[in-house]
Amino acid sequence: MEQTIIDTKEMLVERANGLIPMLRENGLKIDQTSELPEVIIEKLRSEGLLKVLRPQMFGGYQTDMRTYLEVVTAISRGNGSAGWFVALSNIRDYMISYAFGRQALEDIFGPNHDQNVILAGNFKPIKFEMKKVEGGYLIEEAQWPFVSGSPHADWLYFGFPLADGNGGMEMAIMVVPRQDAIVLDDWNVMGLKGSGSNSVRLENVFVPEHRVSLDRLANQGHYMIEELREVPLYQTPFVPSLTLSIVAPALGITKGAMDLHMERVGKAGIGNTFYSKMNEAPVTHLQVAQSQLKIDLAELLLHHAVDLLDEYSEKGQKLTLEEGIKVKAEFGYVNQLCKESIDLMTAGAGSVFSYNNNLFQLFYRDFLSMHLHGFITPSSLVETYGRVMCGLEPNTYFV
Repeated sequence: MEQTIIDTKEMLVERANGLIPMLRENGLKIDQTSELPEVIIEKLRSEGLLKVLRPQMFGGYQTDMRTYLEVVTAISRGNGSAGWFVALSNIRDYMISYAFGRQALEDIFGPNHDQNVILAGNFKPIKFEMKKVEGGYLIEEAQWPFVSGSPHADWLYFGFPLADGNGGMEMAIMVVPRQDAIVLDDWNVMGLKGSGSNSVRLENVFVPEHRVSLDRLANQGHYMIEELREVPLYQTPFVPSLTLSIVAPALGITKGAMDLHMERVGKAGIGNTFYSKMNEAPVTHLQVAQSQLKIDLAELLLHHAVDLLDEYSEKGQKLTLEEGIKVKAEFGYVNQLCKESIDLMTAGAGSVFSYNNNLFQLFYRDFLSMHLHGFITPSSLVETYGRVMCGLEPNTYFV
């Protein structure tokens, strides 16, 4: 049985690595059209790379966070938008598995548990008007930005504020079928253009009570169905896992950029010098060595943090507050190391970097768009860890 699990993990990673040439070949098309071609979506589906974290009972592979990370790294090495899409689509399988009960999960995956669905969503609405009605809630008007993967989604989950019965508000989560939503054509950006991170609107949509859960209770495992309660994957702490999903593409994008940079190093010269090839120049030797070492350090740190999450989940052990914050800080530092690495490459990229048909430039723009995400800002995550080390309370509620 154990060998079968290992074989499955290796198979998924091998399949993801096998798609790198196809993804890189389509990179400029993805950038120019601002979408992932349907052939790529179908390939990701058929290879099982969109159900790495899905429960087995719903047709998934139910692996672990290390396998998930390695799959995302490989896809991101081929194309950043595809890597982001795979990272976010998979983490949502993990999220809904603990956030919703049996009836909602059967709505999503079908009564026979065999619907090969794609999930998209976001937590914070920029507009939200709702009223309680018999049997559920009527979403009169609402909108969420950055709903990555929404053009390809079959179901959508959204966070929203809900009265707690004591005069205050608390966060809740809903799931709605794609046909109830309006995906806006507003993803006009510089990087991760094919991630489909469009805004989504709901107008006069009824959501039954069984498709709504309270974030507070979900974090306590209140909704998790019996079959999943002892599965280690679904014991993995939510906040570090969600943070991982945002930083996961960083390593792959940086590795992809390094692949392209080293190709150029062996062919191009350095302007206004006698170096006909970059790989003859000492400055290049320093740049590529430092860049690769930063990639290696980022990979070691990322694997260390993710392996800790998997180890604790297997043992049924809970992270302490400081351990959880340290894991997030390590993710932030991975982001920083990757940025430093890709900046060193860019310093040697030459003026051809300016051309929009330069694939290395595309990797740089994809990386920068991911790097700036508020969940993985290095300074914030590292500062919070330092606060806790010094005996202070975290300066964030997202712990």
